[in-house]
Amino acid sequence: MFTALAGISVSSIATANEDALLERLLERGVLTQQDVDELRAESQANQAAAQQPTRDDGLQYEPQEGLQQDDVNVQVRRFGVETADGSDRFRIRGRLMLDTAYVDDNDDTTDDHRVGEGNLGKTGTIIRRARLGALGLFHDNWEWQLEADFRDEEVRFANAYIAYLMDNGRLAFGHFKEPFSLESSTSSRRISFLERATPIDAYRPSRNLGVMYETLQPDWYGAIGAFGGDGVGSNREVSEGYALSGRASIAPVNEDNAFLHLGVSGNYRKNARDEDSGEYEDVRMRSRLGTRAVDGRIIGRRDMEAVSDFTTSNLEFAAGHGPFSVQAEYIRQDLNRDVNDPNFSQGEVDSMTMDGWYAQAGVFLTGESRNYRAFSGDFGRITPNRPFSPSQGNWGAFELLGRYATADHTDHHAPRGKQQVDHWTLGLNWYMQPEIIAKFNLMYIDAEAGDTSLDDGVKEWDSWVLGARLQYEF
Repeated sequence: MFTALAGISVSSIATANEDALLERLLERGVLTQQDVDELRAESQANQAAAQQPTRDDGLQYEPQEGLQQDDVNVQVRRFGVETADGSDRFRIRGRLMLDTAYVDDNDDTTDDHRVGEGNLGKTGTIIRRARLGALGLFHDNWEWQLEADFRDEEVRFANAYIAYLMDNGRLAFGHFKEPFSLESSTSSRRISFLERATPIDAYRPSRNLGVMYETLQPDWYGAIGAFGGDGVGSNREVSEGYALSGRASIAPVNEDNAFLHLGVSGNYRKNARDEDSGEYEDVRMRSRLGTRAVDGRIIGRRDMEAVSDFTTSNLEFAAGHGPFSVQAEYIRQDLNRDVNDPNFSQGEVDSMTMDGWYAQAGVFLTGESRNYRAFSGDFGRITPNRPFSPSQGNWGAFELLGRYATADHTDHHAPRGKQQVDHWTLGLNWYMQPEIIAKFNLMYIDAEAGDTSLDDGVKEWDSWVLGARLQYEF
């Protein structure tokens, strides 16, 4: 039924690369599971036919007339349509995440130093993410995606790109994530906890306009890209700056029930600068309490000024066997400041270093395994062994997790910008269906921040946070 996909003949590529490509397009929603099954069946049939002896019946074809292309049939599938040969596809996808949280904070530490504005609320309920997008494939090997995020009061782009698919990789142009970090590269639909670990959340690069090449290999992944600095916005007085970002990972063990992941990432960014005032744009590195439903900020309470450029580096590790898995990363950020910037004050530091790390472990109580994908160096969808169906006595999959994260932000140039945090999280995930997940996080935060109103200049606190999420995707 499908004779070609992304310009790759199913009979001309290695099985490992073919499976990796099919899994990637399945995850992105370009293919359905039925499509993948049919392509694999066709590939097996072609390989079997190629091994059979051929027979010449003396028949020949004289190309005196051009072959006439049959009418293209359009097939309608769940949330999408496609041509009969699979060369052109259009699909709709989306996600909805509903969050609620409660903070037990007797010392009013969630006030965020908001002078004259009082303390933040102790409870909250929000739409954490509400995304709706379209994606597809055309002319066999061009992939595209346009996805909007409707959270908060603004509509912003999440992904908006076009990519050319090749046998061993793809070249993408548009608005998407800069390649960096295992936790950052893993979709928000697939991360283990409500939010990414504190140091990754604070220091990772985000989405920007750029160009990126990434590989398609069965046991390793590599990506490199160049990006602008203002995302989809613009300011005519500001030179937006640029970034160079790269990531590489390898899976020395990549089996059905076991994996070992090792990775490294690097990012250099030249900061945006206001040509009229001569000021570099403020740099914001921020992380919350582990939930956005209560918007308490512990890292990044004050932006960094006069930063000319900065480098961020990262080390990645993950491993799993059966239902057990572990994951850890270290991240470091080195920032340089321009002493001639109008916002630079005499006596302040001209360089800063921030860093942090996290480690987590988890186990599926119902026997499933994390879906590690070596070809993209991240984690994919979890499919319960027994999807939720109470009438049949099935309750889905349950995963128990624990995580410790720490971030050192004390090298900030301003006294009130100095923060340090230790963050513990206990999590329980309930996978009712592959598309429907409930998450519950109990968090304890031990932190300190610079505070000039205190004799020792440091404010210390500890807080308990209880957060929950119900998420759905299609």
